[in-house]
Amino acid sequence: MLRQRFNRTCLSPLDLAVCERVFNQVCADEQLDPLDPDAEILAVMVVAIFRNAHTSERELLEAVRSHRQKSWGSREKQ
Repeated sequence: MLRQRFNRTCLSPLDLAVCERVFNQVCADEQLDPLDPDAEILAVMVVAIFRNAHTSERELLEAVRSHRQKSWGSREKQ
């Protein structure tokens, strides 16, 4: 488990499945078309946060939602 937690250069099929479920959930929550260019940004974010040691699906989903909320909050202030 320790090796898996710190080796994030390659994602296993299980890692990709976690990222895909989180991506799909956020797209559904935000009514975002998975083929929309904004969804590509979301996908990159999901993988980046996953690589930053958020290995559980729940933890990853919470981190992505939090980051998106902060990002939207800063856009509204501009």
